[in-house]
Amino acid sequence: MRNACLFLFYFSLLPHLSWSQLFPADSAVVNYRIIGFTFPATAKADNYKVEICSGDYTGKDFDQHISNTLKSKSNRIIGKVPAFNQAYSWRVIAYQDSKELVAGKVHHFSTGTTSFIDTTANRMSVLHKADKFKDGYVFADATRALYDMNGEPVWYLPHIEGVKSDSATVRDLKLSCKGTITLMLEGDVYEIDYNGKVLWRGPTGRKRKTDTLQGYHHEITRLANGHYLTLGFDPIPKRPVPINRDSIMRIRQADTTKNKNARIQLRKPRYGILLEYDDKENLVWKWEAAKFFDSIDLSAYPESAQNDVHENSFYFDEQNSIIYLSFRNISQILKISYPSGKVLRAYNGILPSPGDNASNLFCGQHAIRHSEHGYLYMFDNGCNPAEAPKVIKCTEPTKDNDPLTETWEFRCPVATHDIHTSRPKQPVTSGGNAIELPDQSMFISTCIPNSNIYIVSMAKQILWEAAMEKLIQSSHTWQAVPLYRASIITDPDKLDELIWNSHNH
Repeated sequence: MRNACLFLFYFSLLPHLSWSQLFPADSAVVNYRIIGFTFPATAKADNYKVEICSGDYTGKDFDQHISNTLKSKSNRIIGKVPAFNQAYSWRVIAYQDSKELVAGKVHHFSTGTTSFIDTTANRMSVLHKADKFKDGYVFADATRALYDMNGEPVWYLPHIEGVKSDSATVRDLKLSCKGTITLMLEGDVYEIDYNGKVLWRGPTGRKRKTDTLQGYHHEITRLANGHYLTLGFDPIPKRPVPINRDSIMRIRQADTTKNKNARIQLRKPRYGILLEYDDKENLVWKWEAAKFFDSIDLSAYPESAQNDVHENSFYFDEQNSIIYLSFRNISQILKISYPSGKVLRAYNGILPSPGDNASNLFCGQHAIRHSEHGYLYMFDNGCNPAEAPKVIKCTEPTKDNDPLTETWEFRCPVATHDIHTSRPKQPVTSGGNAIELPDQSMFISTCIPNSNIYIVSMAKQILWEAAMEKLIQSSHTWQAVPLYRASIITDPDKLDELIWNSHNH
């Protein structure tokens, strides 16, 4: 078991491979504690022992400080070291059966660190320990790190060239279907390996340093065909929306020019665009929201919604060639045929019952997903920021114009976090994520300003709960770190794949 003790190591018994690369190399600094050790194969050897100690030792000093050993039948093995910001020494002994063939030289590496994984300042506080998913791992974008289910950081996002990583905003940090990591960093989209090496970056022409509304936003997903699907802002806004009379009067009052009417212009709404790139950064497909909404009457919505329908999530059902696209500010989900781009259905969360929020199916939703069991589910921020957010599952209608039907709901008990920490004041809620797990339980990360993360069974029992927190030095109290989105790796073999893939890049 991976989490049994501080120096517990686990290993993968794999077919014999003739790897010649030594890793970690001498003087290497790695951004993780779960390490894929590789070393040259020895002729006639059928098993190996890797000896490790904390500290920088050689010779007899090394022998006296060995803290643990790993055994493998191949020349690679995965092991977990106890701490970040620590020097380590290691060596390999090759055997044929029980006969020692050769003892290798001692090598040295160290684990790095960042302020985000300094557990005296930032932490994942586990409120309910996991049982069934105890071998899982959780990505948290707020601290740009990967944690085990005991709340211990095991990986952090290293510096990416050209980006001021410490101040950059990280979004949608997750494992891809290809055993890599995808993320959004300061308006750009990336695919990286376990070491932080950039494998792919979205075309940078959409990003302008002087305009925060340019670039990519909300979500980046690698597809099974090797392409990348992400959201961008439409550089050419469509269908101007008249600003209301009060806004016109404010402009006139502030205008000191002689021709006051000259500065009264139509406000142009901001639309998004769904973009598909290949691995060479070529744009191979797009869906423009502006073209769809150009013929849609949005006058029933508030002016802010008319000016920004706010695409914030998508899900591509690749098997059935269907894309679900979420629009937060109008509480709507479009079902789109791929690659034609034809809108098949529009699902509205705000149902026709004026003044009665209780009748709304969903409002300000995020993280729209389609289950392999045939239903839609999403994180519902709700119309009232004072109410706790929820996750709902819905079945799609068989008849035209019928709404979605809710079949399951879990209201997030975010107040449990307030037992030992405080939440920053936030006028609105945003973000949040929901992921269906193999047994149909739900992994849920709550929205800004909350920081709770749950695994909830279909019977609505909390199987695991944690909260992201930071220490407020002035008051010596812990405060919630608002999450935008967290994601989970439930299968340890997927982490192994991520680790070994990084050796091939």
